Amino acid sequence: MRKLDISKLDVLALMRYDACTRCGECTATCPTGGEAQDVELVTPRGKILRLREFYRAQYGLKAKLLGPRMIPDDQLKELAGRSYECTICGQCKTVCPAHLDTIEMWENMREFFVANGLGPLPAHESIVKSIENYDNPWMQPRTQRTRWSKRIEKEVKIKDVLKEHAEVLYFVGCTATYDPNIKEMAVNSAKVLGAAKIDFGTLGNEEGCCGSTLLRTGLLDSGRKTALRNIERFEKAAPSIMVASCAGCYKTIRQDYPRIGKVGARMVHITQFVNELVSTGKIKLAKRVNGTVTYHDPCHLGRHNHLYDEPRKILEAIPGIRVVEMERTREESRCCGAGGGVKTAFPELAEKIASLRVADAEGTGADMLVTSCPFCYQSLKAAIETKGSKLRMMDLMELLAASCTE
Repeated sequence: MRKLDISKLDVLALMRYDACTRCGECTATCPTGGEAQDVELVTPRGKILRLREFYRAQYGLKAKLLGPRMIPDDQLKELAGRSYECTICGQCKTVCPAHLDTIEMWENMREFFVANGLGPLPAHESIVKSIENYDNPWMQPRTQRTRWSKRIEKEVKIKDVLKEHAEVLYFVGCTATYDPNIKEMAVNSAKVLGAAKIDFGTLGNEEGCCGSTLLRTGLLDSGRKTALRNIERFEKAAPSIMVASCAGCYKTIRQDYPRIGKVGARMVHITQFVNELVSTGKIKLAKRVNGTVTYHDPCHLGRHNHLYDEPRKILEAIPGIRVVEMERTREESRCCGAGGGVKTAFPELAEKIASLRVADAEGTGADMLVTSCPFCYQSLKAAIETKGSKLRMMDLMELLAASCTE
């Protein structure tokens, strides 16, 4: 039995939890709740109502009159675990009739559990320690951060922005840097920037993890320290624009960093930046890339940042490409299952969600499933292989590079 410290639940968060009308609209759309409809605590509504019950029992009017009720540890641990059984995809936010910012609510709930010694989950500990010790979640040495660029160093000039100023800083991200199956995302992004003759560079081996994993799992203090280290590097490099090809890095630097420190440069996603290059003719798409594609909206680009049109405009500009849409698309797009630490702590659940999304894509008759997020790419590609699907998983920059480079 214990008394909760609710200092990490700010007044706005408490108001949001109290504003829940218990309508259940979120339950019908939640990717994790949808896989466990018989367990109310997995659903957004279930988590909100249980947490509200707990803090009212200790801080509500009845508690003030009759004394606070202590909460059994097993109930607290159960809710803490369920709070991490959420991809923070934001689907519940789009359907909430009370217009609650559930994305903020879930992240704040996890901060609350960390403050009370109930988070993150044991499965997340190795990733957290890796970020703290190696500055990336893959337990890889910092000295290998630029290894991905070696194969194209003769065809594309990539500056080290801490040694030589560049107008554009390409923030590569840990996954595209270290995962051998994803590094093509970094390679093709650099090829596209090079084809447009953009003056760009990276932080080289000094680039650090953006801290998204830390912030999404409720480790606010560690996430702040990580962000401040990167902000210091940004200030030293002083670019005019920063570009990220990772949807998670983009969301974190654009939305979270300004709450922690000042980011002087304009932060854009690679799809925004490249779409402008294509529309102004700075990138010539001369080669045909024949095929029918369907585009998966990453949650961090779509519902979190409302970037829906730019990727589609790029696809439509590539000669030979025909775009077909899945039934659930844009703000109603199904999550890939990888976000919010779910893939690490609940891999089977993540696989089920990814499999549903692949089925959505198969239903369009497309040859290729395209996205603009390394985690979506990882998750969906694994589901394609597990299902034995004929779909080909592609990153958007891979298609673009095939059309605009030699």
